[in-house]
This record gives sequence, structure tokens and C-alpha cells, in this order.
Amino acid sequence: MLSRVANNLYWMGRYIERAEHFARYSKQIYFSSLDAPILKTYDRNFVLESMLYMAGIFDMEGMEEKDILFRIGLDTSNTNSIISNITFARENARGARNVISTELWESINKYYHLATSYPQEVYLTTGLYEFNQLILDQTSIVSSKIYGTLLHDGEWAIILLGMHIERALQIIRIINSKLHDIYKIEQTGHPVNEMSFEWTTLLRCVESFDMNRKFYRSIPDREQVLEFLMLNPHCPRSIAYSLNGIRRYEAKISQNESPQSNTISFKIGKLYEQYRYLSFDEYKDDIYGLLNYTQDRITEIGAELEKKYLSF
Repeated sequence: MLSRVANNLYWMGRYIERAEHFARYSKQIYFSSLDAPILKTYDRNFVLESMLYMAGIFDMEGMEEKDILFRIGLDTSNTNSIISNITFARENARGARNVISTELWESINKYYHLATSYPQEVYLTTGLYEFNQLILDQTSIVSSKIYGTLLHDGEWAIILLGMHIERALQIIRIINSKLHDIYKIEQTGHPVNEMSFEWTTLLRCVESFDMNRKFYRSIPDREQVLEFLMLNPHCPRSIAYSLNGIRRYEAKISQNESPQSNTISFKIGKLYEQYRYLSFDEYKDDIYGLLNYTQDRITEIGAELEKKYLSF
């Protein structure tokens, strides 16, 4: 496989995953405020700041609500907007058109046209929920075509490798964003035992509320939610699960080369094993430290993967 084609497949997977997480977080955070029991969470600026924080924008001075929603969703000049990620995913799919199925290409192409043709005025007034749900629905269709219509070979593994790297990074961003929200609420004087709604919102942002409830059978709290989203190997939205996916799909590409200490396989395996044998008590007082460490290692691994397999 040409490095150029591999690069297109890898980034197609990453952009699809990134658009999905931005859309889900925006939808959940914006509309959860309607049911929030804590006064601070009702504040619209609080909600908009949370959405911007997740999108990596830390200054909303002079921006009105419509400006913020546009910048996150439909602003083509913002390379991190939902619409930009969908556009980049389609461009990369086009570059790998000869190795993907017709069904996958058509689903991505339809996804792009549905998103780019969505009326801006509707999105900024009454269509925020509908637009973000459209993104989530179309992402599910594209993902099903990836799993259901491609040979499970090297090309498929590269797409999944990109998706799992991006998923791990986005889950870290979502956890960081919600921890930042909870910190701001606590600064207003609300006690920790009133935060179950915020932990529930975090679970819903990553579609894990029902499975968390099934696993723990109790009201969500800080310890169980962070443990579930970081360490649970069976939760498909956890960091540990994504690390296992990165390990598995990189091994398929590298054909299980000898894991010397300076190889990508060794670094991925080392990070995966750290999470595999980690307990919550070991990091409960330094959640940010572990998240930042993990983010740095995954970013480093991604850069090395690009250099080894995707440079052309």
C-alpha cells in the first residue's frame, strides 16, 4: 500500500471520529442545561464556555451565542469545526477511493452533502439538536460501512488505528472539559455530593450512561465515572479500550515486529499495560496529571506512526 493512500485512510478515520465527538458533546452539554438542578449550570455562558473549552477555544470575549455555535459547527475557516472535519474526512476518502468500498464512499459523500447543505439560519436558531443528531446518525452509518463492507486487512486496520487514536484523545478532552466545569461549579460553593448530575452528563457525552449504570448499579459519582471512562477495558468509550485498539491495529500493520524498546509497538504496549494494571487509588489525587501524560504519549505515538507509515 502506498504511504499516500495509508495517510488518507488514517486521517479519514481520525476526522470522522473527531466530528462525532464534537457533535455529541455540543448537543449533550447545550441541552442538558435545561434539566440542570444546579443554578450555575443553567447559566448560558457557562454552557458556551464548556463547548468552547472542548473545541480548544479559550477566549469568548466579544462573541455572542450565535457566533460561538457557528464557530463550533459550521465555520469553514475554523479547521476544528464539525463541518471542517467532515470536509477533511471526505477529501481523504476521495484520496483513497480505489481501496475503499463503493458503499463506504457513498455514505461519506452523502454525509458531507447533508452536513454542508444544512441551512445556517436554521442551525443558529432551532436546528442545533437536529444538526448534531444528523452528524451522529451519519457517523454511525459510515462506521457500519467500515466494519461491514471492507476487507479486514491492512487498509481497514489503518482506518481503525486512526479512529482509536482520535477517540482516546477526544475522550481525554471531554473528561478534562467536564472536570473543568465541575471545578467552576465547586468554586461557587456547591458541595461535591450535589454533582451526580454533572457526572451523569459526562457519561451521556460519551454514550456510556446506561452501561455505567448496568456495571455499578448506583448513582454516578466521581470515582466510578472516572474509573469507568479511563480504566474499564470493556467500555468502548474508555481510554483503556482505545489503547487496546491502538495496540491491536498497529500490530496488524507492523505484522508483530519484534517490540524493541525504541519501536512504536513497544511504546504502545507499555502505555496499554500501564492502564491495564492501574487502579483508581493510584491516580485519584492527580487525574489531570494522568490525563495529560496519556495525551502526550498518544500524541507522540501518533507522530511516530505518521513518520514511519504515512510519510510520502
